[in-house]
Amino acid sequence: MAPVTHTRGRRGGRFAFAAMGTIAVLGLAGCSLGDGEETEEPASETAAPVDAAPLLEEALADLAGYPALVATGQIAGSVGADVQETTLTVADGGAAQGTFQVNGANAEVAVADGKLFLRADEEFWLDRNVFGPDSDDFEGNWVRATTGQAGINPSSTLAPPALAEILGGMELDDDNAVEEDLDGTRVYRIDLAGERNQVWVDAETNRLVRIAIEELVPEGAENGPQVRLDLAEADEAAVEELYSGLTTAAEEELTNSRDARVEAAWQADTGSLNCDEGPSCTWSGTVYDAGSNSSGTVLIRMDVTFSNDELGTQECSESGSLEAGGTLDLSCGIDYNVTSSDPEDYNIDADAVLSTRGLTSSQQEEMLAALVEQKEATLSGDTEATEDGEGAEDGATTEQTEGTEDGAEGADGGE
Repeated sequence: MAPVTHTRGRRGGRFAFAAMGTIAVLGLAGCSLGDGEETEEPASETAAPVDAAPLLEEALADLAGYPALVATGQIAGSVGADVQETTLTVADGGAAQGTFQVNGANAEVAVADGKLFLRADEEFWLDRNVFGPDSDDFEGNWVRATTGQAGINPSSTLAPPALAEILGGMELDDDNAVEEDLDGTRVYRIDLAGERNQVWVDAETNRLVRIAIEELVPEGAENGPQVRLDLAEADEAAVEELYSGLTTAAEEELTNSRDARVEAAWQADTGSLNCDEGPSCTWSGTVYDAGSNSSGTVLIRMDVTFSNDELGTQECSESGSLEAGGTLDLSCGIDYNVTSSDPEDYNIDADAVLSTRGLTSSQQEEMLAALVEQKEATLSGDTEATEDGEGAEDGATTEQTEGTEDGAEGADGGE
């Protein structure tokens, strides 16, 4: 065996970027729509008062029975946050797909089996100060994200039963509904308790057609997004398109996705390269959560390349699960297994690179099975089945985590 007398290692650093752009603020009284222009609410007409309580109750009961809804308008992650123009289709069990546009940046959103993914321009991620070991790969690729990064979790706020429950839990500010003309349609405006909370109900169909809510707080959360949205029941074609799009993404794209929910980085002064006779070398390091708004558990993969001018290169990898706020020890090694009668010294370099995985192969199987079940339930009107199959995993205050065993499997097989 040949001894090793000199070793050195290096690891990638953390890069920061800054982005500047126009900031638009969503205001519900006024109403500032993100382009700087002020547009007034529909003018009220004098009419006989209408009792708001039964009108709202009927509208919400009807909403809760939608197989899916289409929401078009504006959202902001919180009061004063950037305005996002959005179009979303959300099924009764929480499956969702749609688009965001904010500060000139575009993003697609997909929610399936309780997991939220974004595919966005680089500017979208820079605006949110999202960094990670593989953030250079975020642009144009699906990335698993938090509710804060998306601005809204459609599953927990806009799924028809969830939205009906949230609105039904808000008290009336006025017992009477006000008749108005809304874009040529006769509607009743109902004022809800709070600073600026209103809903509009079609006077002919008694269906909810618009909501303007200062903070749409889902069950179990402490806060929620600000929204101004036009609502309509999705037809069967829209439901088919929703599930077809999500199934295609799960089958062909999400296994190559990344994960931005935890900002993984090397802990300072923890990386070490150790070599013995062989030369047999091992790289070890500790990964930690460098972010301040992380959530969930992220699947981390470490790839190490060992190199020597004479012996060439060898590679190894190791995977594990990093919890928000936690640390993860990773280690792997190689053996050149040089056989020589004369001892010789070798200089060995090692380069360790971290990456994330947004979906494991076992999670992909579960997601595809869930989508089949949820599509059948949605089209059949079986709300209980769809609610059982879809959760708001990336909610504002709660987060389900993946197991370490599943994480290791997924990080190895995600390419």
